[in-house]
Amino acid sequence: MAIISYAQTTNEYLSGLKTETRRDWSSRQFMMWLNFWDTGNLIHDAWDKLPRAGGKFIGKFRLTDRPFLQQLKEMTQENLIAEGGMCKTVDDFCKFIGKSPEDWVTVITFQAL
Repeated sequence: MAIISYAQTTNEYLSGLKTETRRDWSSRQFMMWLNFWDTGNLIHDAWDKLPRAGGKFIGKFRLTDRPFLQQLKEMTQENLIAEGGMCKTVDDFCKFIGKSPEDWVTVITFQAL
């Protein structure tokens, strides 16, 4: 089991609006999440921030699709909604996470439990 911190989107996670997350992870981290999917290890912990930073457990989630890489500029309106709906455009989303539309990120799709 692994954890994902939803520090910037705790409210969206808890409300059930957030069903996707995009992360700027190393290839090692990406491969770890692929392995979780491939081996059926689908249930993981959600925290409001990392435990070592004083975070608290906010729930569990189940992976709903195999993690994949995506360039941020390829996000659709549906993806923005699935990210929690806090950003109306890809440019706004990129500013929110401090990335460029040209950047590649890991996409995790999930269902909060």
